[in-house]
Amino acid sequence: MPVIFQRFYRVDDSRTRSQGGTGLGLSLCKWIVEAQKGSIEVRSKPHQGTTVIVNLLTS
Repeated sequence: MPVIFQRFYRVDDSRTRSQGGTGLGLSLCKWIVEAQKGSIEVRSKPHQGTTVIVNLLTS
C-alpha cells in the first residue's frame, strides 16, 4: 500500500489499460494535503473497496 502515493504508480500495465491516467492523482493529493499541514490515509479491503481519508486542520 505505501507505493500508491509514488508518482506514476499504477496497479495495472498501461498497455492493457482501457482507461487513461498517468498515476499522478494520489501523489498530487498527498503533496497538496501535506503542504496544508494535513494528513491522508488509505484503507482498503480486498473485494470490498477502498477509502481515502483526508484530514485538514482549520484555523
